[in-house]
Amino acid sequence: MTLTSTLRFISLFVPSLAEAVPRYQALLGVAPSDGPGDAPMPHPFASKGPVVFRLGEVALALYQCDGRTTHPGDVGFGLEAPVEAAAKRLREQGGQVFWGPQAIGDGDRRLAIGMLPDRHFFEIVAGVNAAEE
Repeated sequence: MTLTSTLRFISLFVPSLAEAVPRYQALLGVAPSDGPGDAPMPHPFASKGPVVFRLGEVALALYQCDGRTTHPGDVGFGLEAPVEAAAKRLREQGGQVFWGPQAIGDGDRRLAIGMLPDRHFFEIVAGVNAAEE
């Protein structure tokens, strides 16, 4: 059985949402959307956010970094996938899962956060209806 992942959002960590949102709105030419969409809310490594800009099939989610675990310029790739199976695949590729898999927000969504050896972050999310392996 082939398990697929879908890129749903890219997370950018900024020092100040209040300063970043107007810049990104002017650059992208679109206003932020209502609600987080597929982006995690709350994010375990952000002090605020997300502010989400819908850009076709993939959204851009801005988070205010917390200064301890996330810093300005950090980027995460948000994949929609069965969380446990995708976390297992990340580990099999030499990656490290350092948060989750566990419920976030109201408990209907699951999240795992990990990193491949090349230091790229992946935020793996699944909604309440996602099948888990």
